[in-house]
Amino acid sequence: MNNVIVGLLFICVAYCQDKGMDAYRDGNYANAREYYQNVLKTRKNDYKAKFGLGVTAYQQNDIEIALKTLNEIKNIEDKNLASKAYFNLGNIFREQENFEQSLEFYKESLLLNPEDQDAKINFELLKQMIEDQQQDQQQDQDQQQDQQQDQDQQQDKKTDKQLQAEAILNALKDKEKINQKLKIQKSKSIRMDKDW
Repeated sequence: MNNVIVGLLFICVAYCQDKGMDAYRDGNYANAREYYQNVLKTRKNDYKAKFGLGVTAYQQNDIEIALKTLNEIKNIEDKNLASKAYFNLGNIFREQENFEQSLEFYKESLLLNPEDQDAKINFELLKQMIEDQQQDQQQDQDQQQDQQQDQDQQQDKKTDKQLQAEAILNALKDKEKINQKLKIQKSKSIRMDKDW
């Protein structure tokens, strides 16, 4: 008799979980979420139902609930379920453009389940994207430094040109003074000739 009850309970739990997953797979996130919330009312520590609630909330863009429930189960003993929680947390943080945190979650997912191809792909793609961004930022910084050096050199060239122009003006002024002195001397010498 006990075996029959245990068997029926197992079938009910398996069927109930499938009902939520079926609604999720069909894209009926509202029904899936409602189902998982009802399960959690009677079984507060049902980690699979918490996971279902978390991913359903994520699909409905209720990030607060998704983060809360997925964070609750990321450190459970069921490594497969914990790996999935880390993976989904990685997805959430990637969409929020918190790439470093997302990369860490994908890494944790892979540590728990090294065979998870989706986590491997997301980890590698995100890692490459971060490296590309860092290279782009470095190139932008290098380009800005080059532009600054070019501007500094242009200012130095302008300064050289300005110095040359000032030197020419000074030379012209000096020549003008010399010419004036020569005129004055000529006029004095002409006056002296008349005085004699």
